[in-house]
Amino acid sequence: MTATVAGAGAAARSALARWQFWIVLVLLGAIAAAAMQLLDTEDAEPYGLANTDLDGYAGLASVLDEQGVEIHRAHSAQVAADLMDEHPDASVVVLTRSFPPDEGFISELGQQHQAGREVVWMAERSHLLANALGDELRAGPPIPTGAAGTPATVGASEACTAEAAHSAENIQASGTSLQADSGCFRLEPQAEGAAAGYVLAETSLGWAFTAPDAFTNQRITDAGNAALALGMLGADGGPSGGDLIWYTPAGADLAGSEQWSSPMDHLPDWFWPLVWWLLICAAVAMLVAGRRYGPVVSEPLPVSVPASESAHGRGRLYQRSNEVTATARTLRSAHLLRLGRLLRLGPAPEAEVVAAAAARASGWDDQRVPRLLISDEVRGNSQLSSYAQQLARLENDVRDRTRMRRRP
Repeated sequence: MTATVAGAGAAARSALARWQFWIVLVLLGAIAAAAMQLLDTEDAEPYGLANTDLDGYAGLASVLDEQGVEIHRAHSAQVAADLMDEHPDASVVVLTRSFPPDEGFISELGQQHQAGREVVWMAERSHLLANALGDELRAGPPIPTGAAGTPATVGASEACTAEAAHSAENIQASGTSLQADSGCFRLEPQAEGAAAGYVLAETSLGWAFTAPDAFTNQRITDAGNAALALGMLGADGGPSGGDLIWYTPAGADLAGSEQWSSPMDHLPDWFWPLVWWLLICAAVAMLVAGRRYGPVVSEPLPVSVPASESAHGRGRLYQRSNEVTATARTLRSAHLLRLGRLLRLGPAPEAEVVAAAAARASGWDDQRVPRLLISDEVRGNSQLSSYAQQLARLENDVRDRTRMRRRP
């Protein structure tokens, strides 16, 4: 009966079989959630036009839409160039996060600005704009903050030529500045002999703004941030004609379309020999697996299956499914049937009758035998093994006593 005792491996396989549907469901849900997160990153990225968090621009985009400004988002320099051709009077906002714009695109946009197009360059880190827009800009001091971490309020300087800055009067946001010949929102130098900085600097390529935090959902209502945003982005009677091109450079813009190469070109030299070797090994393995059992052998039907094979197969099924209760019930029924035949109790005797007769024939305790054959509950594999041994011992005792009584 040891074949019916389930081991730890069988129990683990049984648990896996019972929970495999839910495991697959959880994995599919995780894959779907990851795919949605990867495919829809606009709502989560800082300064995203659909981001409703504190660092998003959803509030600004909503106000611009109410003012009649249609925002055209461009995720590559080529798309931005196509949009500029399609909307010749539209203002252009270049929001730089980590990757600088392509030099060719910067030159083209500078020419468009000289021709009258409104261009605004924005970056949280001033060195990105200083490196991208040429030698006329250098990174300046950051906007000072108070003891509680609140950014200081910076007023528009008198020499500022931007009407939007004069309308805003002042701004309050975290950010940096640029050292330039002229600009708005002047920051005094932090060290003696250092140059002053401008949060909104005037360049030959357009206006450079280094405090994009001012337009976020958290800061848009502070000081004159909203007035500056509406004035700079063409919603305050600007020449944009109701169109605004919003371009965010990405890593793909670092290479032009003619510079793209296939990923296969960057594989090591040993890659393709290894692939062919693995394919050959897989083909050989399939041939070996297909010929392992030899040719098909025909057998005459019907086939006689010994009863012992059926019993062993049923025991293995119980073992794989860890059915201790069902195994104990099968053992009990088999022993009741054999004991009834040994004691000659007739066809289909009651379990109580068999238990009483077995107790008298074996000399066992009158309470122990009924409990063993009728009401004993088995829990766990160790109890099942002990229970099977007790049933076998009872049957052997009954058989021995019965044979002794029948001898002349």
